[in-house]
Amino acid sequence: MNRQVSTLAVSARVGAGLFALSVLLLSPAQAADSSLSKDASQVGSAVGSTARKIGQEGKKVGLAVGHAGKKVGLEVGHAAKKGGQAFWHAVKGQKQ
Repeated sequence: MNRQVSTLAVSARVGAGLFALSVLLLSPAQAADSSLSKDASQVGSAVGSTARKIGQEGKKVGLAVGHAGKKVGLEVGHAAKKGGQAFWHAVKGQKQ
């Protein structure tokens, strides 16, 4: 579980860094010769691409969590089955 949490934290940090970088690099103060609408368009494009990257990382984290949950669920189910069989054999007086 720690691996999924750390992956999620890294993804969030990368996304926040990309967002901050896009705002700093494409701010109207940095591009004095461009019009305000062009700058706003560039910032919007950078924010959109950053949001897409964050979404892709979120998908990867979600898939990892889902696969880990499936594995744990199967292990719990198998353990419960073995426990039930052992109980049944104990009730019947059989040795395994």
